[in-house]
Order: sequence, then structure tokens, then C-alpha cells
Amino acid sequence: MNPVDFSELPLRDIHLPASIPWWPPAFGWWILLVCLGVALVLTWLGYRRRYRERAAIRGLKAVAQALTAGTAPVLCIQRISMILRRFAMSVGGSRSVAGLTGEDWLEFLDGRWARDEFSSGIGRTLIFGPYAPPDRVTVSEVDSINELCMDWVRAQRPPEG
Repeated sequence: MNPVDFSELPLRDIHLPASIPWWPPAFGWWILLVCLGVALVLTWLGYRRRYRERAAIRGLKAVAQALTAGTAPVLCIQRISMILRRFAMSVGGSRSVAGLTGEDWLEFLDGRWARDEFSSGIGRTLIFGPYAPPDRVTVSEVDSINELCMDWVRAQRPPEG
């Protein structure tokens, strides 16, 4: 065998490939980024929804405390009506709820759950109560309406799951 002189062979140095650039990211990173964005948006929407519900419940509890402290029932029912309308506008869309009055308002409230206590029960007081003379609305009526409104607010939760 003849010895081979490697210096005479036409060989070249090994060149390593260029480093992988950081931009643009791989397809999997884009998917992860989109999933993270969707999760953040859903979390934010859920928080806002729960925040409105908690604020309405806190307001209704404050009305109950004011009623037991001796505040006039008419003032309490005005406050209940205002809290309920604000919460309904945040849940049902302000365009469809803001202009509702009288029977339409009560039908909207009953349409959002499986009961009819607004249009055919104690909830009818919401039509005339805020404008009634001070002796027309009793403390027990305001208590009943306040409990009914708390139940309605809690019933507006989206289905879990």
C-alpha cells in the first residue's frame, strides 16, 4: 500500500451552520402566544363580569343597612332601582336596556331568569316606588324587593363549565 499524503488532497475545512435566528419565532411559539392572549382576554372579561356583580351586591347590601339605620324607604327603593338598572345595562347591553320603562323594564328583568316576580309580584313596586310619596312604600316591601334584586343579580352569572 502506498502511503497517502493528505496535504495534497483537495479537502476544505468544515464549516458549521449559522446560528438559528431568534426572529421570527417557530410556529409553536406563535401558537403559545395566541393561546396566552386568548387566556388573558377571557380572564379579563370574567373578572369584569364578576366585578360588576360584586359591586351590585355590595350596593344592595348597603341599601339594606341604610334601611335598618332608618333611611326613608322611598330613598332606598330609588337606590335599588338605580343599582339594578346599572347592573342590567352592564349585563344586557346598554342600548337595549337604557330606554326600558314600566312593563317593558319588568318584562326584561323577568326574561333574564325563570321567575316572574317582577312583572306579577313584589317587583312591580319598582315602577311606582321611586316616585311614590314617603308613606306609600313600607320597609318590608323594600326588604322584599332588595332580596329579589339580589337573587336576580346572582342569577345573571354565566353557566359554569
